[in-house]
Amino acid sequence: MGAVTLLPRYDRNNGWFETLAEVPPAAPLSGPTEADVVVVGAGFTGLAAARRLAELRPDARILLVEAGRIGNSAAGRSSGFAIDHAHNIRSEGFADSATYERQQIALNRAGQAYLAEAVTAHGIDCDWTWAGKIHAACTNRGARDLDHFAATLDLIDEDYELLDSDATVARLGIDYYHRALHTPGTVLLQPAALCRGLAASLPANVTVHEETPVTWLDEGPPHELHTDGGTIRTPELVLANNGFAVGFGFYAHHLIPVVTWGSMTRPLTDEESASIGGDLTWGVIPAAPSGTTVRRLVDGRILIRNVYSYSRHSMAGGRFRRRAAGAHRVAFERRFPGLAHVPFDYSWGGALSMARNGEPVFGRLADGIHGALVHNGTGLSRGAICGKLIAEMVCGEGSDLLDGMLATGRPNRNLPDPLLGWGVNLYARRLRMRSGREM
Repeated sequence: MGAVTLLPRYDRNNGWFETLAEVPPAAPLSGPTEADVVVVGAGFTGLAAARRLAELRPDARILLVEAGRIGNSAAGRSSGFAIDHAHNIRSEGFADSATYERQQIALNRAGQAYLAEAVTAHGIDCDWTWAGKIHAACTNRGARDLDHFAATLDLIDEDYELLDSDATVARLGIDYYHRALHTPGTVLLQPAALCRGLAASLPANVTVHEETPVTWLDEGPPHELHTDGGTIRTPELVLANNGFAVGFGFYAHHLIPVVTWGSMTRPLTDEESASIGGDLTWGVIPAAPSGTTVRRLVDGRILIRNVYSYSRHSMAGGRFRRRAAGAHRVAFERRFPGLAHVPFDYSWGGALSMARNGEPVFGRLADGIHGALVHNGTGLSRGAICGKLIAEMVCGEGSDLLDGMLATGRPNRNLPDPLLGWGVNLYARRLRMRSGREM
């Protein structure tokens, strides 16, 4: 196959990662080695795949390689929602197929369960809480979106609570939103801490190498992976590196690479926190497309997340980061005018790849090469279950959930650049304009 043409490069601006205790030094691969299965990418998908492979094949040698530091890749740069059903309450046809929607919810809940099992068994400290998520509206259009969402949830028998203006203010402590809908089945967590905890508690037959980007692949099988410090020979390869699988030659013309952006304040003082009131921790999803996600965190910080940008090379820094931080500042001060003096400690971006038709990449990619990629914005729960299921597929295990994933479609082909980039950026601009005060 040859040189790997796209590698992740992340800075150290990720607030989730930087607020953790100092992590031990990385152990990059050094010299030649062999493994029964190699998993590339140590986000939620790769961590789940490595864990399940080791559970099913306790005598096998499993290698998990990560280009950077675990918890500082895209998985550790998310908003920290492990969802059971979609954020996207405006999706056309959401309730057109109740059976399909229930299948998607079943997948997400299976992912939540697999993560919860590890968190409980190993006592992983990641601020795991079943707080649910709050879809909040500050415009009349947003309120209509909430009504539509409630109607779709009724059709698939899902629980929710509608909050009027007073109840919304009581829950959140801010009067920016005038209506909300709470769904109880989402976990709020610290994503970088969960990644680190999952990696630290992997079975003994999994070897982890951080700061080990794969730079060259000689396709077999057996496959030979080259890194800066060594080589790995293996009959089975699992790609769990989302859009960076493009660098290995898969779906190069089918994925839409974007970067999503977040900022995190310093911890609020006790006086500042008391000035807000409401619950001490919550997560708000915007009612309008491309609006602002807000989290009030256990450690007293506020997380603001909005804006996404097309990036063919998945670059998560530079002028785009500064521009996103400016948008985050506007959104923060709108919602917390009494805290306008509180600075952001961190602003960062995380790479995400989506398919225009919303389909994943799952299953066999080539002889002895398998992929669990492209979760289209439902990455934490869906990534975990897809990692578990791809491992079960490799090991010959079957299930209804696996059959469902294998029956999904695949991403459709995109227009070439620069047309694709122009189209994505124009669409993002239109969504931001439509969002109005929801930004």
